[in-house]
Amino acid sequence: MNIYHPQTPLEAVKLRKENAETAVYLAGGTDDLRLGGAAEGKDLIDINALGMDKIEICGDKLCIGARCTLQDLAECDLVPDFIREAAYFCSSLARRNAATVGGNLGLRRDDSYLAAVLTASEAVLDSMTPHGEKEKKIGEYLQSSCKALIMNIKIDKDRTGWVKRFGNTAASHAAVIAAQSGDVYALSVHGSGLVYGHSPEIAGSLTYVDDITGGAAYKKYLAETAFTLRR
Repeated sequence: MNIYHPQTPLEAVKLRKENAETAVYLAGGTDDLRLGGAAEGKDLIDINALGMDKIEICGDKLCIGARCTLQDLAECDLVPDFIREAAYFCSSLARRNAATVGGNLGLRRDDSYLAAVLTASEAVLDSMTPHGEKEKKIGEYLQSSCKALIMNIKIDKDRTGWVKRFGNTAASHAAVIAAQSGDVYALSVHGSGLVYGHSPEIAGSLTYVDDITGGAAYKKYLAETAFTLRR
């Protein structure tokens, strides 16, 4: 295993491109470094010296650095309450203090703590590609295979909405996470992925499967009723 220490985001993403089959970015490492994690048998591109760890107001936007931890997000008064609530879906304080916002999104897990709530918030992701910086809506990024380096997430600073998690226990994988902000609805369903749109009927576009989080019929029911159940 090799560990690279790039000095700039552009250097990091170029290293990733050059070693596309063998390298992963390393920030918090909560998934990468566990047994059987994403980094097992691969090289590491350590991005911890690249900054990207602040939460601040930028004009009418809230800018969240990709290296901010879930605990940073949960504790910051600048962050809208419903997004802070999603950060607390990670029930372990130790994991919240290590896991990063960029890592949680970059893994594209269908039980991501933040995918649904940031998609519903119409958040925009700033990333570094081998050709320079690029902006993309988070919903679009999550449904692509883009391997750019996430640098910042931007949302309207006064955004409002709600988010709801359904799972067997606080510490288990979420079966369904539903979020709404404005006229945007988003669902993350374990085994089925992320879907979003401008209608609460989006649940009908998913294929549901039986897995450790519950049966297909159970998850379909939760997804179909989440926007009427709300709280």
